[in-house]
Amino acid sequence: MRIIILGYTSFVGRAISDYFKSIKGVELLHIGREDSNFHKVVKFEVTNDIKLLDAAVSNLIDSLNLNDKSVIINCISMGDLDKCEVSQEECEIQNHHFVKILYNHLKNNNFKKLIHLSSNAVYDGDNPPYNELSKCMPINFYGEVKLKIDKFLLSQGDARVVVARAVTMYGKVPHNNKPNPVSMIISNLRSGRKIRLTNDVAVNLLYVEDLVQTIEKILEVDFSGLINISGNKIYSRYDLGMEIVKLLNIKENLIEPITSAEFNDVANRPLNTSFDNTLMRGMGVHPRSLKQVIKSL
Repeated sequence: MRIIILGYTSFVGRAISDYFKSIKGVELLHIGREDSNFHKVVKFEVTNDIKLLDAAVSNLIDSLNLNDKSVIINCISMGDLDKCEVSQEECEIQNHHFVKILYNHLKNNNFKKLIHLSSNAVYDGDNPPYNELSKCMPINFYGEVKLKIDKFLLSQGDARVVVARAVTMYGKVPHNNKPNPVSMIISNLRSGRKIRLTNDVAVNLLYVEDLVQTIEKILEVDFSGLINISGNKIYSRYDLGMEIVKLLNIKENLIEPITSAEFNDVANRPLNTSFDNTLMRGMGVHPRSLKQVIKSL
């Protein structure tokens, strides 16, 4: 099998690379903006000039030498909700036009699977837990654009296409990557810094390696269509912080609960986009607890 990672320097892209590089019979191809000292990279960046994007994607596809063992995993995304709200044209290009052009160039080629990573932002947060049949009602521009490309991909009736909606993720932070909720909290607590954490926004956080194992199962059973991927336990950021305090035996007076209204966010945030992960667990993936993950890390 040949796994082609689009956006290999992202948090998820690096987790996919680290996991599959040790599996016999898997060849990895890394696509991204940066060179690497560890593996060959096919240089590619999504241009914000829509007139040049089609040709750039066409050239990329021609360079991949696709065959029936090729798995394309798209980790490229503009994921900053506030930036997407302010820079809507750029968000539309990165999260919609690029993916649509990518599929249109792929569809007449021979390949095994296209796995596109979507988001819990397609839900309004008022009726959790959300499964694959739940109604989508995004409340910010990022969610609207992600839903638009999800609908496009799923409407193609192509058994080679998977839309994998993942909730907020955590795990070991690769070099030069942004912190995730767990790493941010641990870093602050260990440094003795006080932190303010929201107590009214919740989600069942996902360990990034559990996402990667779900991708492995998707390929193993030849799944297609939509799947929601999450952890089992629902946390607000405040609940998460207090759980970490207990696990690391750190003073809990470093954490102050606040509401999301106290932040001056540009984009609206849904309050609870937790998933019903029955389909994921039915594939044999059993999400690890925060305790298990922190112990292993």
